[in-house]
Amino acid sequence: MKNEILIVPDIHGRDFWKPALEYTGDVIFVGDYVDHYPQEKFSEENAYEGLQRIVAFKREFPERVTLLIGNHEFHYYDMKFQASRFDGKYYEKYHEILTGDTSDLFQMCKQVGKYLFIHAGITKGWYELHHRELLEQGDTLEAQINGLFKNNPSSFYECSGYRGGWDDFSSPIWADVNELWEEPEHFAPDIIQIIGHTQILKDEPIIKENVWLVDNGQLYLLQNGELKKY
Repeated sequence: MKNEILIVPDIHGRDFWKPALEYTGDVIFVGDYVDHYPQEKFSEENAYEGLQRIVAFKREFPERVTLLIGNHEFHYYDMKFQASRFDGKYYEKYHEILTGDTSDLFQMCKQVGKYLFIHAGITKGWYELHHRELLEQGDTLEAQINGLFKNNPSSFYECSGYRGGWDDFSSPIWADVNELWEEPEHFAPDIIQIIGHTQILKDEPIIKENVWLVDNGQLYLLQNGELKKY
């Protein structure tokens, strides 16, 4: 795998991600660019402008910048996927970015060696539920997850009671980190998932075996197998 990867966790309209523009190596955004945090004095217009700049960054460096999809982007693909804090005023703007001529700039996951970057994480239950369909998408885990999103996006709307849904298992953009940690075994023992989605109210990431949670509003560098603040 590459020796260094800069990780940008959930943005939610904030501007902590901007030093990534000056980074000259690989950058992975973990999703949730939109859905601003008003208590932090950012607006949805800030979120929209930030996403536009991030898309331009990806276009400028397509080989080294990866844009993952979060649950707060997902409901702008189609109104039938509406969920908490959906903003109808920005639907057309976000819908155009996500489904127009920049649609191919976004993906569900990115695998680099043993590390799988994905917004909320893959539970064993969800993976087994869709196992046959996933295998039809390709030989690699990255191809399976990205292919399933392309061919059956509704499977990513699934949400369990951990996040207020009714499904048995949450999809990789809805899974709560406790849903991952409380499973008897990981869906793939040789894979480490690096995720956001579940906000951490402290300065350090939470690292537990196969799941590393980084959603605390700061950049991280994965360097030679170690996670460091950037």
